[in-house]
Amino acid sequence: MKFAKSLVIALSLGILVNLVSAQEVKINSNLAIEADGTVRMDNTAMVWDDLRVTLDKGSSSAILDWVSGSSGSQIWFFRWNAAEEAMSFTVQLPHNWKEGTTIYPHLHWLPKTTASGNVEWIFEYSWANYNASTPVAFPAATTITVTSTGPFTANTHRIQSLTTGDAGLTGTGQLISSILICRIWRNGTRPNDTYDADAGVLFLDFHYQLDTFGSRDVFTK
Repeated sequence: MKFAKSLVIALSLGILVNLVSAQEVKINSNLAIEADGTVRMDNTAMVWDDLRVTLDKGSSSAILDWVSGSSGSQIWFFRWNAAEEAMSFTVQLPHNWKEGTTIYPHLHWLPKTTASGNVEWIFEYSWANYNASTPVAFPAATTITVTSTGPFTANTHRIQSLTTGDAGLTGTGQLISSILICRIWRNGTRPNDTYDADAGVLFLDFHYQLDTFGSRDVFTK
């Protein structure tokens, strides 16, 4: 009798395991395990990360200078009243990104000296998907102008959203492995740029939402 009961339990468990492994399992309305084992976050299960960019391609007289004094660590500085100074970079959307969602670019920077005034930042980007069968051309660049409002204290860590009102860049239709070609620049001769000192660039990042640990395929989610 005990053997029969054990056999029934074992068979029942086997059937249950097969059923579970053959279909998507909902842990709750916000978390699911798909039939292939992929863990997926839905609805209000919102997890964020930073897509980090090191700015190291200076142009138009952007200068390397010391953060403080005349020795030690150096970063790129955009000068006031020096016309257009720029940094360019590219970034690829990672495989854990929740495709189609908005991404939020932010600039980490520091003022060189203590002074009043405003810094005007100009951010440009062109965003294109990857399609193996039908290659996608990069569209004309979109330009966004934002302002960091002073007064500023020297060598303080500041964060500036690179979209108006921190609205972000709409990701509708964009997929993993899509690429953004970008430029961040300052034109210190513009009338709205009134901070009479250099602005140092520390880092640039994109806040993005993720919904899986990675992707199911090499180029597709």
